[in-house]
Amino acid sequence: MLRNFSVIIICKNEERVIKRCIESIQKNLKNNDEIIVVDTGSTDNTIKIISSIENVKLFNYEWKDDFADARNFGISKAKKDWIFFIDSDEIMSKGCLEQLNASINEAMAYSENNEKLVFSPKAINTDDSVFYNAGRIFANDGNIKYEGCVHEYPVVTDKSLTLVSLKLPRVIVRHDGYEKEVRADKNKTVRNITLIKKILQEEPNNSQYYYYYYRDSKPLITIEEYEQGMLNFFEKFPDSPYIDQVVRDLAYHYIQVGKNELAEAYIKMLFESAENGAKENYHLAILYTGMNEMGKIKAQQKDILKLLVYAHDNVLQQEEELFDKGYIFDDLISILFFQIEEYETAYKICEKLDSCGYASNISKMISKLKVVLSPNSKNFR
Repeated sequence: MLRNFSVIIICKNEERVIKRCIESIQKNLKNNDEIIVVDTGSTDNTIKIISSIENVKLFNYEWKDDFADARNFGISKAKKDWIFFIDSDEIMSKGCLEQLNASINEAMAYSENNEKLVFSPKAINTDDSVFYNAGRIFANDGNIKYEGCVHEYPVVTDKSLTLVSLKLPRVIVRHDGYEKEVRADKNKTVRNITLIKKILQEEPNNSQYYYYYYRDSKPLITIEEYEQGMLNFFEKFPDSPYIDQVVRDLAYHYIQVGKNELAEAYIKMLFESAENGAKENYHLAILYTGMNEMGKIKAQQKDILKLLVYAHDNVLQQEEELFDKGYIFDDLISILFFQIEEYETAYKICEKLDSCGYASNISKMISKLKVVLSPNSKNFR
């Protein structure tokens, strides 16, 4: 069965990306499809750019601090069989709608009459990381709307129906909105936190938005505030479906800050959760175990580095011949700096040793460091 689509974009001040997004959609459209843009109050050239593109339906929407309401407004303007929400900082891949139609046909063949299917496309960031966000593709039959003023999510309007969320790995969009520099420009973090606070004032026992608050606030609050807020979750919401996500986040956080024993405790909880049915946690727990062990090794390397620096700085004159004027310490120190990713420091030590005629591993190390510190490397500064 061949379906037609209403592709909807919600945007504000997106002059940097809106044309690119629309053009990527147009390359996928059939004659019976439509593009709808809901502008929530742009003050830059966004509306001018949209107005210059043919066959785009533009609607102005008065912003109410409510993303769900904006999406529902977009749904009310859609005239086609199926709805597909796409962000303005996304690009629809070639053949996306054709593949989507095939995927819907496959899923519908196995769905029950009381099930409403909601699909999530595969979104690929510029660093090639992959994510699936809340469902945004569904039949335009009046049975689905959005709730939540931020981090909005689809719900069924008829409680006799069951919402079924499915991921579509072959339906691909490419995304750049959460690169660090782009995210900073949009100031999405502060905006989201403001809206989440509003929800929590009205619904203090909403575990979903309590979790979102600390997850989104992490870049803006202290480590101690973040950890305490997440730890309080277990006491406040022991039966919340977000417990697993809190455990995942804390395991990763403790790995990142080098609290390896605490990380181990939460990794153990992930393994236990996997044994109790949450199978998706099993491979994540294995990954985190590897990351945590590497963190331990790096911590040990830093301790060894301190000892070597101390020994190097305190070599006695009568010991210089034994230790090759201390160069043997420099050699090991440069290797350890390389291992802990202090590449520029390692390079300076290697250059010094090379100029002194000390061979050992220096020529190989310098070659490696030149690659790591080349202008094309992410480590180049």
